[in-house]
Amino acid sequence: MGVRDRLDDNYSKHFADLTALCRALGAGDSAEDIAQEALLHGQEHRHELRDEAKLQSWLRRIAARRTFEHLRRQRRYESQEPARAFIPVDPSISIDVSAAITRLPERERVAVVLVYGVGYEQEEAAAVMNVTRGTVATLLYRARKHLAELLVGYAPDGDVL
Repeated sequence: MGVRDRLDDNYSKHFADLTALCRALGAGDSAEDIAQEALLHGQEHRHELRDEAKLQSWLRRIAARRTFEHLRRQRRYESQEPARAFIPVDPSISIDVSAAITRLPERERVAVVLVYGVGYEQEEAAAVMNVTRGTVATLLYRARKHLAELLVGYAPDGDVL
């Protein structure tokens, strides 16, 4: 089965996965459009895929790159709004973790959203971000340190770690 057949046969699965990824990265209402563009790009450029076993991670990289381009364009035309991040939050916790995550540096925020929000393994997040797994681990470490600093006021006696 070729790439075209795998794209066509699993369109709904790929579309849902890419839409969730784009939404998690902050695309908001544009997530479905960006996911569709990524799938169309994948269909048109399928000959560039060297290893058919890596189709999903290849599509995820395309979708992530398109999402980041969309967010950059949006920042140029809109006032500086804080970045949006989708992280499922336990309603029983009174901490606004999502707000703290939006204050992280962009690469740390993306790593946190992919690994803890979407549930990707570090290797999958690394493929989407086009970095090594070690870089993702480092970004997650830094993000946890930054989040601990941002959320220190929520812990009893200021003890977050």
